[in-house]
Amino acid sequence: MKYGIVENHKFILIDEDRQRLENTIPFMPKLKETDIAPYEDSEIEQGHDGAWYEKGHAPQRPLEEVKTEKLAELETAFARASQEAHCTSSVGFEIDADEIANRNIEGLVLVMQPEQTTLFRAYDNSFHEVTREQLEVMRKEIIINSQYLYQAKWTMEAQIQAAETAEALKIIVVTPGTLEELANSFMDTAAGHTKASIVNG
Repeated sequence: MKYGIVENHKFILIDEDRQRLENTIPFMPKLKETDIAPYEDSEIEQGHDGAWYEKGHAPQRPLEEVKTEKLAELETAFARASQEAHCTSSVGFEIDADEIANRNIEGLVLVMQPEQTTLFRAYDNSFHEVTREQLEVMRKEIIINSQYLYQAKWTMEAQIQAAETAEALKIIVVTPGTLEELANSFMDTAAGHTKASIVNG
């Protein structure tokens, strides 16, 4: 519960303590105690300008400004998702799928002979003996994982650009986790299509 005095749907004074408002009135000649009215929290809202308004009357931020902010959130989330990327390899365990992992595997492939094996540290820090051929498979999987992460980013970018209201933008949840989920759903869909093609073929 708050108490306040409203003019054109905007609060001139607002406080949780009515007595504080009454003590302020003498310093504001145009106002009187009888102007003070009680308001439930559900009846008021704060505008982007920091002022308080009656519900439904707070000025909205320009849509383009909100979109720009949302796109910046997406860039940050994508950078983090890329740094923390990992995927399940067909080799049989979870692997890091960031740019560093890609470079490390590329380096190993360059120096190893076809018949050689080496110890490889998985995403969960366990060690596995792998061949050069398996490393090449992992490297391809990292690249594919990265492509689907970009696809997820581009899809979210399109959703943000297509939003016509601030409310529609609020519904779009932008986090590293949501990007990863979307990328995985694209990957699963593509895998399903591939399986279907093999069966139908």
